Amino acid sequence: MTMQGMQVKFTIPEGAPPGTLLSVPVRGGAEQVKVRVPDGCGAGSTLILTQPEGTDQWDMQVGDVVPAAHGDYQQPENLQLAPHSPGSPKNYQPVEAPAPTAGLESTVAYTVRLDTTVGLIDIIVRPDWAPLGTRRFLELAAAGDLTDLAFYRAIKGCIVQFGLPAKRTWPCIQDDPPTGVPFLLGAVSFAAIGENTRRSTLFICIGDMSHMLGQKSWETPIGAVAESSLDILEQLDTTYGDIAEFGGAGPDTNRINTEGNAYLRSNFPNLSYIRSAWPEDWPSPEENSAGSPPGAAAATAAAAQPANPAALSDPDAAVRAVGAAAEAQRQASIASAAAADAERAQFVAQAKQAAQAAQAAALAAQAAADVAQTAKAE
Repeated sequence: MTMQGMQVKFTIPEGAPPGTLLSVPVRGGAEQVKVRVPDGCGAGSTLILTQPEGTDQWDMQVGDVVPAAHGDYQQPENLQLAPHSPGSPKNYQPVEAPAPTAGLESTVAYTVRLDTTVGLIDIIVRPDWAPLGTRRFLELAAAGDLTDLAFYRAIKGCIVQFGLPAKRTWPCIQDDPPTGVPFLLGAVSFAAIGENTRRSTLFICIGDMSHMLGQKSWETPIGAVAESSLDILEQLDTTYGDIAEFGGAGPDTNRINTEGNAYLRSNFPNLSYIRSAWPEDWPSPEENSAGSPPGAAAATAAAAQPANPAALSDPDAAVRAVGAAAEAQRQASIASAAAADAERAQFVAQAKQAAQAAQAAALAAQAAADVAQTAKAE
């Protein structure tokens, strides 16, 4: 390998077929640059990395090409991304999707963390790329529907797919408007069987798939794997390749849907799994969405109402204060229970919010009770 200024030229080694993620040392080994072996490039091909002056980005160009040897991985000519949920028709008809719900906040991005059997994968979710798909993915994570799911379809240098068996039947969502975001390494998207049929099955690109995906209305990235997690993608098991329906040695999705993870663990023991998943920063503390612990908002509201000693000087106000104190204590109990449930479900952010709300509500309840007792005594 030779280096000339800000340019690095290296040769693809043996045992690195197209789709392999390589670590290329630069600046005397002080840094490592991650590159994916391009399609058609076999061992002996040369790649050239160039870093423009004043930037941290590296551009890659292909130099001399040695065709990939027979038997090296080659991406399928026609990648199909049907989720194969129960009852999915072979000849689909467009689904009448529900009307869009209220839009997400003006936040540029959210983070969903996948705790997998090979390490943590952070997915940066982009509402500006696909608002409807983004919301559904956040809802799936917050509801616990991405827990204990296998990457049942894992094609080396191509995609890894997850979402079966579905925990419940989610309604279809409409296709998001096209944005032209390419399906590069790390892109995350829903799998679907046609227009407006996205539900709860997703895939992650573990190679550059921009030449194959993005032409259909439902093929829209909702986000991308964080750069810090790209190494984990390389560790996801791809032993079995494509699913049986598409001629691969992988699982039969009909059996996944009917027999669940028992079928996968018995017949495909090497598969990687998502152990749990949760949004790191959604919903916001002000929201009380389906993913938020029940009672948290009510407890927060109760805590936000300060006691007014002057108003409690009359007997009726004292009675009302006692009632308010009891309600605040009840909401505190609800929030505490919700916090425990959230912790068990590993909804870390929601649990923290609920615990804070419970503590605030308990303090408010105690203050209201003290004032009420004082008013009664007078």
